[in-house]
Amino acid sequence: MKKIFSIVLAGCLMLTITSCNDFLTEEPTTSVPDDAAFNTAQDYINALNGVYYTLGTYRFLGRDVLAVGDAAADLTAHSAATSHFYDIYSYQILETNAYLEEIWRYGYAAIDRSARIIHAGTSATGLTPSDMLTVDQCVAQAYGTRALSTFILTNIFGLPYSEQNKSSLGIVNVEAPIAAFEQVQRVSVEDNYRFILSDIVKAKEFYAKEGVEDAGNFYMNKAAVSALEARVRLYMKDYEGAINAAKQAIALRKGSIVSTTDDYKKMFKELTISSEDIFVIAKSETDYLSANALSTLYGTYGLSVNPNTIAEYAADDIRLSLLSGDWAGGKMGGITSNDQIQNLPVFRLPELYLTMAEAYAATGNYSAAKESLLEVAAKRNPSLDAASIKEDATIIPVIAKERKLELCQEGHRFFDARRLNEVINVTNGTNKNFDVAKFVYPIPSKEVNSGFGVVQTTGWDANLPK
Repeated sequence: MKKIFSIVLAGCLMLTITSCNDFLTEEPTTSVPDDAAFNTAQDYINALNGVYYTLGTYRFLGRDVLAVGDAAADLTAHSAATSHFYDIYSYQILETNAYLEEIWRYGYAAIDRSARIIHAGTSATGLTPSDMLTVDQCVAQAYGTRALSTFILTNIFGLPYSEQNKSSLGIVNVEAPIAAFEQVQRVSVEDNYRFILSDIVKAKEFYAKEGVEDAGNFYMNKAAVSALEARVRLYMKDYEGAINAAKQAIALRKGSIVSTTDDYKKMFKELTISSEDIFVIAKSETDYLSANALSTLYGTYGLSVNPNTIAEYAADDIRLSLLSGDWAGGKMGGITSNDQIQNLPVFRLPELYLTMAEAYAATGNYSAAKESLLEVAAKRNPSLDAASIKEDATIIPVIAKERKLELCQEGHRFFDARRLNEVINVTNGTNKNFDVAKFVYPIPSKEVNSGFGVVQTTGWDANLPK
C-alpha cells in the first residue's frame, strides 16, 4: 500500500513543520519511535499543527476537495482557459487522476497524523495535570479531524450511504497508526460511518473532561464536532440525530446569520472570523498560493458558477454581490488585498439551519422546517415572500434549492445531489440526466498497484455520464 505506507513512514518523524514536504517524505532519512515523539505537551501541539497543515493544504481542504464538490456538479461552467480541474468537470476520469491521488494521499496523511496523536495521548503518562489538559484537548481535536477526513474520503471513494449502498466498499478505517508493510483492506461504507460516529463520540468525551478548554474557529472546536455529526447523520438519513446535533452546534457557536450585503461580502473578502463561521481553513494575508489557490481556479483558471445557477437567485439576494458583476471568482475570489487567499469554510451556521430544515421536512414537521429555512433564506433575500412557502411537502424542493444556493462554491453540491438521488445535468448541461448517486470515483491506481491490500471499485467507470 505505497501511499498509505509512505504516510506511515512520514508519521514516524517528529511532527513539526519546516517545509511543504516534511510530512510526506517518501523515504525519510531520520525517524524516531512513536513513544519518543510525544514527551511533552508541546509535542502534541506540534503534531496537531501538522494535522491542520495537512488538512489545509491545497491538495485537500485547501482546494481539491472543495473544487471537486462543485466542479463535478450542476452549478459550474469551465472555459477551458486552462486544464485545471477540467478532467473533473468534464468527467474525463482515469484511475491516475492527479487530484484524486492528492485527495487520497493527503486525506490519509491527516488521518494518520490524527491517529498518532490519539494513540499517544490516550496512554500518556508522566505529565503534569496542566499538561494533560493540553494533551486531552489535542486528542479531542485529533478525534474530530480523523472523523472529518474519514468522512470526506468515504464520500469521494465510496457510494453515498443508503440501505442499498451501505454494504458496498468504502475506504480503509485507520483505528491505530498503520505499521510499515502492514496489509490493510477497505471496509463497508456502513463500517466507515460507524467509525466516524465513534470518533465524534470520543471527541466529545475528551472535550467534556473537566478543565479541557474549547478550541478556536481555526480548529476542530466543540461546535465543529457537533456540526460534523449533524452532516454525517443527515447523510445517513438519521433525521432526529441530525436535528439534535445541529441544535447542539448552534448553541455552542452562539453566532448569527448576516442579513446585509456589506456583512455578507466581508465574510469572504476579509480574514476575520464572521458570526457565521464555525471552523475555517485559515490563510495568511501574506500567503501567495498562485496556481494552487482555489481563488485562482475560480478567478482565472476557467472554473465559474454557471449562468443558470446565478439566475436561480432573486434579483436582490445579497449573495449576488459576490456571484455577479465584475468580481472574478465569486465567493472564492480571494480577499480584497490578496486575490490568491481567503479563509475557506468547513462548517458555517447556515448549513446547520438548512440541515434542520431538511430533517424536519423529511419527518413531516413542516412548520419547524419553514422556521429553520427562513433563518437563512429570509436574511439572504430581503424580498422573500415567506407566506408563499407552504407548510407541507412542497417545502422540500425549496429547502434543497436554498441549500444549493447558500453553499455554492463551498464543495457540497456533488455530495448533496448524490445523497438526495438527484438526476442532474453536468458539464454545464452537456451531459444530461446524470444519475450521480450511482457514480463513485476510482481508488488511485498507485494505491491499488502497491500491493498492500486496497482493491479497486469494480465497475466504477460503468456509471460515468453518457
